[in-house]
Amino acid sequence: RDIVMILAEFQRQFLEIWSMMDYLEIFEPRLKFEDKAHGVNKTWMGCFTKDSAIALRLHKAGVPVWLIRDVRLVDDKINICQVIPFTPADLVF
Repeated sequence: RDIVMILAEFQRQFLEIWSMMDYLEIFEPRLKFEDKAHGVNKTWMGCFTKDSAIALRLHKAGVPVWLIRDVRLVDDKINICQVIPFTPADLVF
């Protein structure tokens, strides 16, 4: 039982270090030079945000991003490809 906990902790630490290295080597330099747009990395989990400035900045850095808008703010000039029903977090797992 102790070995399972040790391996789980090792895995958690390893993945955290890996993600920090990705951030420092890939993502942070992209944020510093916002004049160039990067292709979206589909292997990244991405980000949900309500802030359009954050969404634009992350999109230019190549991060998958979903901009959450209130339905009352959507007018006929916005192109909506698909409406997806909200799934509460407790139903996901």
